[in-house]
Amino acid sequence: MKIRQLRQDGRITLGIETAQGIVDVSAEAARRGLSAPQTVPELIGAGEAGLQLLAQLAQGAACFTDAPAAPAVTGSGKILCIGLNYRQHAKECGLPLPPAPVVFSKYATALAADGDRIRLLPEYREYDYEAELVVIIGKAARNVSAEEALDYVFGYTCGNDLSTRDLQFARGGQWDLSKNLDGFAPIGPCVATAEELDPADVRISSRVNGELRQDARTSDMIFSAAQIIADLSRHLTLMPGDLIFTGTPHGVMHGYPADAKNWLRSGDTVEIEIEGIGTLRNTLY
Repeated sequence: MKIRQLRQDGRITLGIETAQGIVDVSAEAARRGLSAPQTVPELIGAGEAGLQLLAQLAQGAACFTDAPAAPAVTGSGKILCIGLNYRQHAKECGLPLPPAPVVFSKYATALAADGDRIRLLPEYREYDYEAELVVIIGKAARNVSAEEALDYVFGYTCGNDLSTRDLQFARGGQWDLSKNLDGFAPIGPCVATAEELDPADVRISSRVNGELRQDARTSDMIFSAAQIIADLSRHLTLMPGDLIFTGTPHGVMHGYPADAKNWLRSGDTVEIEIEGIGTLRNTLY
């Protein structure tokens, strides 16, 4: 199942992707005299019964919507990101493979939705894209093994770990600041629930103004989604709704030769596409 968060009348609501269009969960539930979750966090909290209800609402639905997207998940307690997690990306940057997942964080103010316009601050110039598979945790995970880790996943979405390279590597190395400008963590367009794809081997790509920049498979990850979850859970408790950006493949502008860098600029449109999920689009200004 593919689920969207939508913006309607100043609040976030749920939608279900179907061949007929986006089902308005709130309106469809009301039409049938039922009560349904209103957001992805509420849906995660409802467990299997919540997903079964949404599947029921999708069958024979009469209420559809064209409301704009909200970030695919909101209300996350943690947004954790993994740096340097694709073999070819490490190679293009001339860096050795890390011995363990390299972790940094993004914050809720960085979240943006599919279709949102994202502002670039004029004092920086080296803006970069990073296509990423984002994991959404579905239940509390502490000290779980890699073998059982995917049982703790609610679903997956597309993410773009936007970065300001001239800030990232200046002022003593500003990783968090350079990756946390407002809107610098767009996610969407939907959440594909866990049964929709195998995160170990799906195609992931990015395009800028239609030009293909990244094209890889998640099988090139140094640490798989399952290994990342297991490693993180040994150090902290992962909670329902937490997000994990799992790293980006080769082809980011930071890895290009100095004379071939073409940084993102105002007016550019960036598309992140992941097999089995869809395409996340954002325009910069």
